[in-house]
Amino acid sequence: MKAWQLSEHIGNIDERLIEQAQSVQNYGRMHRKRRVRSALTGAAVFALMMCSFSAGALAFAGETAEGQELLSIPEIDLTMILPDDWSGKYGMEKSGENYVVYSRQVREAPGAQEGEPWGGVLFTVVCYDEAMTPEQFVENGYDFTGYRYLFSTEESTYILHEASDVQWDPADAGQEEAYQAMASQIREIRFVPEGILKDG
Repeated sequence: MKAWQLSEHIGNIDERLIEQAQSVQNYGRMHRKRRVRSALTGAAVFALMMCSFSAGALAFAGETAEGQELLSIPEIDLTMILPDDWSGKYGMEKSGENYVVYSRQVREAPGAQEGEPWGGVLFTVVCYDEAMTPEQFVENGYDFTGYRYLFSTEESTYILHEASDVQWDPADAGQEEAYQAMASQIREIRFVPEGILKDG
């Protein structure tokens, strides 16, 4: 039926209303276009973020590799960028699949070699034998100390666990002061995959 026929049958209807009814937009198509645009925008933003992260990591590595205190764990291709004033004050030992970083002043104090329990442990990079996301790590109840989620491979997850008990001789105020000064800087440590750091 044409517009003028409809007008005659129904009565005196404004022609503009009939034209508007005929030109109603296809909202389904509009919503599909909007979803496609949103998805493309999201993909572009993600790509820009990844490029920015990669460029920033390379720039950061180039700036920090020279003149800063670096501690490498070649077995897991990881380098720690430590606070500058840690130079000569720390040590690292492997314990099973884990890596223990400790205060040398506490570990090497007189009496420490004679069976004293004060080990000076600042933190341990722990290797868990399963791949976990940060959420799964918490769900599994492994967040029993202060920690930082580092990374996960196909078979393992690496976490920095801070010491949860007293690691110095309470009778030695010097040990406590030295230990607490280092422990307060653990959050400043940066972690960089080995391949990103450039040779000096």
